[in-house]
Amino acid sequence: MAEIAPSTVVLQVSDLAVEFPTRQRNRTVKAVNGVSFDVYAGETFGVIGESGSGKTTLGRALVSLIAPTRGRLLLGGVDPATLGKAALRKHRRDFQIMFQDPNAALNPRMRIIDSVMEPLEVAGHRDRAMNRTSALQAMARVGLPAEFAQRYPHQLSGGQKQRVIIARTLTLRPRLIVCDEVVAALDVSIRGEVLNLFADLQREFGLAYVFITHDLSVVSHISDRIAVMYLGCLMELGPADALAEHPLHPYTQALLSAEPIPMPPSMRRQEPIELKGEIPSPVDPPSGCAFRTRCAFATEICAAVRPVWEEHLPGHWVACHHPLARTLDR
Repeated sequence: MAEIAPSTVVLQVSDLAVEFPTRQRNRTVKAVNGVSFDVYAGETFGVIGESGSGKTTLGRALVSLIAPTRGRLLLGGVDPATLGKAALRKHRRDFQIMFQDPNAALNPRMRIIDSVMEPLEVAGHRDRAMNRTSALQAMARVGLPAEFAQRYPHQLSGGQKQRVIIARTLTLRPRLIVCDEVVAALDVSIRGEVLNLFADLQREFGLAYVFITHDLSVVSHISDRIAVMYLGCLMELGPADALAEHPLHPYTQALLSAEPIPMPPSMRRQEPIELKGEIPSPVDPPSGCAFRTRCAFATEICAAVRPVWEEHLPGHWVACHHPLARTLDR
């Protein structure tokens, strides 16, 4: 595969929002509430946040499984909303998604080879012998021996099932893959192997990943840039190292402080920051800053005005009236 220039934008998101109607008239669940970012070829773009922050809904919207309520989404420079049904199905082959539970993603009645071949058949590839060859090559690339082809999902381990999912996704040679908690259901001993496989495939095929997870250790290890999401909004976005070492948003700092550290408490730099209360309802989010009801630095302006999404440092964006610039001096 030809090397792709690292500056090539494969995904552009501008003021994207996804809302779901409720039984109450004129009230909606604001699952994603106006997010903007780009993803580049060969990049791993991490998305992190608490449960209920809208990460999975965002991931589904990025591959056109959910239609945005407003905003603009460009996949490879094309707006999926402008395409007809047939053209959209063809275009979406370049933009795939992998879900958290490999057990639910595989048909228990289908042999592994048939599951891996299925995307090719759906895409209209009628040469079954060629499809089988492509599927076996994909399986070999992810470390699955040819004898696994005749097995059924219940005969495989969790890590092996996840490799089947990866092989099935690779058959269409996508440009971008949304990975929604893809290692969350795996044993810790298997996660490293799967993450290394993702890295190898990225180098080989020039893939871009949107890696959705709640695990800070995972996202900081594999990501080039990380976006922090809360109640449907982006709080912060920046290079992985810069965001981990110098978080500008209080929410990011709280998430980082909660990460378990394998050392005695006396040797830790700081105590965990406790976030009081629960994440508010996306049906009735707080006015102004979405995080203000749990933020120790909130003031009157935080309740009155939604903070502007702006670049405080090169490549480091934050939406906060009181960004923690003092952390840069630690």
